[in-house]
Amino acid sequence: MRIQEPKKTVLQFWAMLVCVATLFPAAAQEPDDLPGITFPTSQVIRKKAPELQRKLMGVLDGLQRVPQLTDPHAVSVHSGLSITPSPELRVTKAEAGLHLLPIHKNHKETYFDKKTGRYQGFSGDGIPLEIKVNDLERLGLNPSVPDALFYEPEQVGTHQGLPVYQFGRATPIVLITAKDRQLWRRITVTEYLTRMSRERGPDGEAAKRQLGQLAAGAGDRPACVPTRRGEIVGTCEGTQAMYLVAWNPGYFDAKRPDAIQLVTVRIGAPSHKRPSETYFQQHPLDAVTQAYKVREQYDWSQVAKLVE
Repeated sequence: MRIQEPKKTVLQFWAMLVCVATLFPAAAQEPDDLPGITFPTSQVIRKKAPELQRKLMGVLDGLQRVPQLTDPHAVSVHSGLSITPSPELRVTKAEAGLHLLPIHKNHKETYFDKKTGRYQGFSGDGIPLEIKVNDLERLGLNPSVPDALFYEPEQVGTHQGLPVYQFGRATPIVLITAKDRQLWRRITVTEYLTRMSRERGPDGEAAKRQLGQLAAGAGDRPACVPTRRGEIVGTCEGTQAMYLVAWNPGYFDAKRPDAIQLVTVRIGAPSHKRPSETYFQQHPLDAVTQAYKVREQYDWSQVAKLVE
């Protein structure tokens, strides 16, 4: 039986914003300390959901009001909102966020607004702060395969009390779920062996034998990836245990399609930039640094309160 790996995706943003292009040589340089333009939010609404739109516009407004962006320097601020239907999940999906473009005064793409004395940065090293609503893309979950098994993502920390998970090789994601239900669950040894026993070949036969030899209560413990030769299912011993999980296909309430039921927050960053406190101190004007400061300064409990 194959375990579904997280999907490999490329950095996506809104079509109406400037596309993220191949990195230019200037991307390795520090941005210039110049005032940046804050642009009005561009919107693409393919599913009418006025209350959802109002809430997310409020989030975007709050993000732009944090101290880091009240008078932006070295970056221009672009915000976007898209709302689309999700027939597979029977809910409304949305993506909102900011795109910070670094300002290099002498770059050919840099625009200077004579009326305001502010600059627009260039897209080569733009950094998105991405908020996805009711969207499983960043989690690597495929709703078309509801019974697929996954490796439980590693929780690598918290942010303002909210869990931060590592999904695949992407930058860590702040995950905000509904309080009354789980997005995934750990499967039991019995469930896993039962699935394996349906497979043809030696593994299926071995799973049948092990299923029939389980001691009382042993099948109720969580199933993990095997770590020893000859194991069909792991014992979940040790700190490096990798649990097998199934996502909850009943997580989304189709009776409330426009409700905010799931939120993921992610900051994109070029592979050559490793966000850390040392990096932030050494590169205070960098768009990556500024995006992380925006995330730090915003009160994400306000978003958590919107999740139903």
